[in-house]
Amino acid sequence: MHREEQTLMAQSPAVIKTTRVAAVLGAALCIAATLTHIYLGAAAEDATGVLAVLDHLFDLVAAVTLSSVLLSVGNSLTKRFSLQFIDSAEHLAFSFFLGTGVVGLLVLLMGLLGLLRGWAILALLLVALALTARDLPQLWQSLIRALRTAFEAKLVTAVFIALFVLILVRTLLPPHVADELIYHLPVPQQFVQAGRVFPSYDNSLGNMPFLVHMIYAVFLLAGSDVAAKLFSLFLAIATAVSLYAFCCRFITRRVGVIALFAFFASGMIVELAITTRIDVSLAGMLFACTYAMINYLSSRSRAWFWFSAVFAGFSLGIKHTAALWIFLAGILYLVETIRSRESIGKVLKYGVIYTFLALAVASPWYIKNAIWFHNPIYPFVTGEVAEFGPNGIRYFNAEDERKLDAHFEAARKAIPDVVAAQQQELTQAASTRVERHPMRLWEFFFRPQAYLMAEPYQFPNYLFLVIPLIVFLKPARWIWWLLILGLGFVFSVTATAWISRYLVPAYPALTIVAAYVLDALSRRLSPRLAIANRIPVYAVALAFIPVITACVASLRYFHSIEYLTGIVSHHEFLTRLTFYQPFEFVNRELPSTTRVMMIGAQMNYGLNRPYYADESWFVTKWRRLLVANDSLEAVNESLKQQGFTHIIYSPGLFPFAAQMGLEGTGGMSLLAKREDGAVPRTPEYPLLRNWSTVELYKERYLEPVYSDDNFEVLRIK
Repeated sequence: MHREEQTLMAQSPAVIKTTRVAAVLGAALCIAATLTHIYLGAAAEDATGVLAVLDHLFDLVAAVTLSSVLLSVGNSLTKRFSLQFIDSAEHLAFSFFLGTGVVGLLVLLMGLLGLLRGWAILALLLVALALTARDLPQLWQSLIRALRTAFEAKLVTAVFIALFVLILVRTLLPPHVADELIYHLPVPQQFVQAGRVFPSYDNSLGNMPFLVHMIYAVFLLAGSDVAAKLFSLFLAIATAVSLYAFCCRFITRRVGVIALFAFFASGMIVELAITTRIDVSLAGMLFACTYAMINYLSSRSRAWFWFSAVFAGFSLGIKHTAALWIFLAGILYLVETIRSRESIGKVLKYGVIYTFLALAVASPWYIKNAIWFHNPIYPFVTGEVAEFGPNGIRYFNAEDERKLDAHFEAARKAIPDVVAAQQQELTQAASTRVERHPMRLWEFFFRPQAYLMAEPYQFPNYLFLVIPLIVFLKPARWIWWLLILGLGFVFSVTATAWISRYLVPAYPALTIVAAYVLDALSRRLSPRLAIANRIPVYAVALAFIPVITACVASLRYFHSIEYLTGIVSHHEFLTRLTFYQPFEFVNRELPSTTRVMMIGAQMNYGLNRPYYADESWFVTKWRRLLVANDSLEAVNESLKQQGFTHIIYSPGLFPFAAQMGLEGTGGMSLLAKREDGAVPRTPEYPLLRNWSTVELYKERYLEPVYSDDNFEVLRIK
């Protein structure tokens, strides 16, 4: 008889009865939340009171339900690998990441087949659950063991639950962060509306690897974007659990507990985890890849090696920068296997197989782009397409540059004072650009605001400042390797980019190193200093001060409790946000036949009319119009022929882009492509050219119908 069963039999009838009553009430509440969500439908936007609270509960129910299916799928697949897990934490973390990757690829396949429909995805999930049902008892036992282990340290568990609840409350708010409103949610929503995955000519960022976004699409099919945010948080929790499990296997459980908390002692991790951005998800998947590789190198169990390759493929299906980390993991593999005196031929043979397996898993994302855009990493390097249609695609060229210059010269002659004022504003904005030295890593800690792009609270993990003390310690080789991988990735990124968010994939490895250093210092100093044993506790608590302060400030700013308790409706919450004001006007005041083009207004999620997005700094859709037409009059006629009736315009994008600058911005700099044969220009010249031509068009052919401090809604005459 299992220990769990013996414990259950030893419980009093009162405890068993209470547990059963709680389970029945919980199930009834979940059913009520689901029925409420179905009943409200589109009206959920304006719901308040009890109905709104139940609808918020559905977000959590949806996230937990789908996560359970993914966990079940991953659990069954890990059994096929015949892996030996050291504990339940390791088992559950790997199962969750594996299930996420596999189901994400299956949803992509359904989307490519034109089956991204509610009934088809529901059937897929039910089949997946049916095929893995026989392994559910084992999964349940792992969950029970994990919970029992957690509650052995009641105080630690209580603190973690309190932290989780604080972060959870923030996650339950409607999406309101820039990147998730530009493409993380709008593009999956477009896929859902079309019932298929298609080449996104409208929003070029929608053609990047979208593995996690395929899970988001399932939630959007269920009508819950908040559930997508919750799933992002669950992946962050799984990452923290994997850090704990790694430490339990290779270091100590105490270090694992420190790492578990230390991972969230960073504004960067928390602020990303509570949104649908994928940086933390990528960090978790890459750590799973590295963890599996180290398990292989320690145990020589080949199953862990293939497992690592699969996770490498999943990581490449989340973001291109995964290739940097996987390359470094390849160095780890080569050094350690050669060091163990394996034959060079065997090492290379399995290394090649590993590479091909990883590429095969990631290949759907790159093959579809190679077919659709003749560029597997579109829109990077080539920039966005200039034309598309039955005759294929065409990229911007030097002749297009000359056409754009001609339009600019016309604007300069027609409105010289406006163009001069714009040029002065762009020059002024560029002059205020912050000087950055990303290779000086200490600047990320002491000048964090300089390395953020309009993203509050995304501060680094200040516990990393103790890492240099490792030179006074004698860590095991895996600690050294984690440090080498982490720093190798950091320097690879900072050589070309300054945005601190891009360094997140290194956080899991560096968190373990920092946790080890804190624990080792504590043990070394404890014979001489009575308080030394609590050094890790004090250090982690201190690191959490800015995180908790930011959480409380955000909850107060957004009146989160009012929203979650149903006092404020979803619609009322959104109307308080600046970006939503023009959407409110378009959605509520303009007819359903309205079709909108966006210029400079990047955030587009929540606009309930057909629209043409503007996701980058280069107003590509506007440039396409200029290139295709010889005059602004022809541009105007073209827009009307395509059914466009209004334009949402935000000129503030141009000075902002000038102030940030292209150099070191990663995605934006890779999207910028100087055409062969084009005359070299200053970085601000394309911004001025686009801005001035838009202003001339606005003066001649647009009529304002709404305006505020940041946006205008303009009617096409």
